[in-house]
Amino acid sequence: MQPNGIITLLTDFGDVDGFAGIMKGVILSINDKAKIVDISNSLPSQDIEAGSLVLDNSYRFFPKGTIHVAVVDPGVGSDRRILAVQTKDYFFIAPDNQILKHIFYNNETLTVVEVLNKTYFLDEISRTFHGRDIFAPVAAHMSLGVPLTEFGPEVADFNRGEISQPVILAKKIIGKIIHIDKFGNLITDISAKMLNKQIFSISAGSTSLPEFVDSYAHVALGTPLAIIGSSGFVEISVRNGNACEQLSLHRGDIVQVEFK
Repeated sequence: MQPNGIITLLTDFGDVDGFAGIMKGVILSINDKAKIVDISNSLPSQDIEAGSLVLDNSYRFFPKGTIHVAVVDPGVGSDRRILAVQTKDYFFIAPDNQILKHIFYNNETLTVVEVLNKTYFLDEISRTFHGRDIFAPVAAHMSLGVPLTEFGPEVADFNRGEISQPVILAKKIIGKIIHIDKFGNLITDISAKMLNKQIFSISAGSTSLPEFVDSYAHVALGTPLAIIGSSGFVEISVRNGNACEQLSLHRGDIVQVEFK
């Protein structure tokens, strides 16, 4: 597989200080034909878990050969490693801090190298902006066809992380909230594929819902609901409202689906 010239950015840099724009400038200075796509630059600051989930929900919708650059990097400037990864269909560049854990979990075919070859870095490396000085130039050179193994040695002891898994019992599934999106929707780790029995109720905190709905419009404004979201997981929402605030539920809280 060869890179297709598309490079995505997923960061917590925001849009105020120009950090994501600077990364694009570095990329285009090396490969002015690169196509750069922002998945998001508005992840919560230092939130590796949110970054891993947004990346997992996004990467497969791009053409094969896309290079995905994920920079949520609270360990910048330390001895944490930077990884370049090739799966069957995609490339990834990210810190070795579990932001790629869903990629490792979902892909059996992996080549993982530690990015060490300074030939492909900027000449001066800052202590705080490796997105500019390392990630961006490496992505640009990769998009020009530089093989993965040119960036550093292959490694096997990278941080695979742990994926949240619900407890599946005879009459219930016990999961938890793993992400809260911009609208306050509460995304759980309970997938639609697990729901192969007749539902009795869905509950979280003091909220209990009797069934899943097909759309937000099936309930009145301000009413809580349970729905299978676009990522294929159970979500608890409030129509035209913020479920996190209205229901006082947060990441890590327990969600249960009970069966008849």
